[in-house]
Amino acid sequence: MSNARSFMVLAAVFFLFIGACTYTVNMIQSIEHGTRLAYTLKTDQDRKVKATLAVPGEETYTGAAIVNMVRNIQQSDMNIEVNGILYLRTGTYEDLDPSGVDLSKTYRATYERDTAGYIIKIVFRG
Repeated sequence: MSNARSFMVLAAVFFLFIGACTYTVNMIQSIEHGTRLAYTLKTDQDRKVKATLAVPGEETYTGAAIVNMVRNIQQSDMNIEVNGILYLRTGTYEDLDPSGVDLSKTYRATYERDTAGYIIKIVFRG
C-alpha cells in the first residue's frame, strides 16, 4: 500500500511539473510574440514619421497670399506684421487695410511663438 501511495504522489508531482513547464513555455512564446509585434508596429510608425518630415527651410509667401491672410485674420489666433505694419486679430474688418502689401513681391516669414509653442505672430519681410 505504501508503494502505491508513493507511486501516486510521484505521478501527481510529475504531472504538475510537466504542466508548469508547458505553462512557462507558452508564456515565454506569448511574450516573445508580443515583443515582436510591438517592434514591428513601432518600426513601421517610425519609418512613416521619418518619411513625412521635411527639412526646415525658409518659407516665402506671395503678396496675394498675405493679403488673403490679413483679410481672414479674425478667424485665426495670431497677429500678422508686414514690413513693420501690425494687423491685430482683434481688429475689425474695416480697420484692416492691406494696401501696404505689394502683390508682386515675395515675403520671407518668421514666426513668434508663446511658451507653449503656439504661433502668436507671423512677421513678413520683403
